[in-house]
Amino acid sequence: MKNKFAFIGHPIDLNHLYGLLGIWGKIAKRMPRDLLYKITLNFPPYKYCDIEIESLTKDIASGYALICPLLPYQVAFLEESVVIKKIIEVAKLAERLGAKIAVLGGFASIVGNEGEEVSKNVNIAVTSGNTYTACLAIEGIEKAAEKMDLDLSESVMAVIGATGDIGSICTKIFSKKVKKINIAARNEKRLNEFAEVIRDYGNCPIEVKRTRDAIKEADIILTVTSAVSVLIDPEDLKPGCVVCDVAIPANVAKEVVNIRNDVLVFEGGLARYPFMENTNSKKWKKVMPPNSVFGCLAEGILLTLEERFENYSLGRGNITEEKINEMFAIEKKHGFGVADFFCGYKLFNDEDIQRIKGNAFKKKEEVNVAKR
Repeated sequence: MKNKFAFIGHPIDLNHLYGLLGIWGKIAKRMPRDLLYKITLNFPPYKYCDIEIESLTKDIASGYALICPLLPYQVAFLEESVVIKKIIEVAKLAERLGAKIAVLGGFASIVGNEGEEVSKNVNIAVTSGNTYTACLAIEGIEKAAEKMDLDLSESVMAVIGATGDIGSICTKIFSKKVKKINIAARNEKRLNEFAEVIRDYGNCPIEVKRTRDAIKEADIILTVTSAVSVLIDPEDLKPGCVVCDVAIPANVAKEVVNIRNDVLVFEGGLARYPFMENTNSKKWKKVMPPNSVFGCLAEGILLTLEERFENYSLGRGNITEEKINEMFAIEKKHGFGVADFFCGYKLFNDEDIQRIKGNAFKKKEEVNVAKR
């Protein structure tokens, strides 16, 4: 029997929910929103599809995509105990199906002390996948900065959601690489305490700012919050900047591609895997982003390939640089890596990025002329 993983996903928004419901989606579209929320709250978790992933080593990990039918809005605003109970139901389904590790996708990973409560109620390993997601964010930012001719050591960075699991480890790592970091988060007390830790840890100045002020001077922006709405106004972005949006749902409006042709905004924390072209499941493609998989799921797949059925990324503040380096090594072994850059359904090739750089240069020239 092949080692199995289970991905616990949820609809990102109403349109995603309608798609996951198949023929029932047409009926759901006509329902009043309040009624639909009540139905999804009482709807049981279910297996959506099966999947097999082949590694570069020719090892195979097989598993399931399981759906927790709660929307981000519900996870954010329902009583936490209600949400945890729902996610535990899905994790128990994973256990019954024979999975050895369950991956908490999206908002499923932020409740119950970052998955610890779920783990206590099942007899299989549980991971949030945040370690490998952070790896992919780091890898994506460094690759994007290189393509946009941004020297990290001369760049100002902004991290929105800096006190979260992914935001905090990325801030730590980049505090040794960039010129300055502006950090922002909802909990001001925790943010100021974190700033003091990073000032002792890294090599660059750390400034605590509100989101809008943090991004206005930033050459590189990482946004990784659990907000259910758009946080970043495209008009506030600096020409030529790089924005890695790891948040699900996105913190930057997907329309940014149409509004700003002088910035590189991409959905971060996404992975590619070998032989991806062999994955033909239409259902799988409805759950995953285009030509990629969520980093959290990729962590579960990699751990399955390694036969490491453990609570790898669980609880708050447990991601270390050692684990980041370990995941980079495992990624390389199995031929995984950061996905191509895309935003919404716009996939960026090298020609697109060259155009963005050209537009950014023109925009900067216009700004300089206006200042004279």
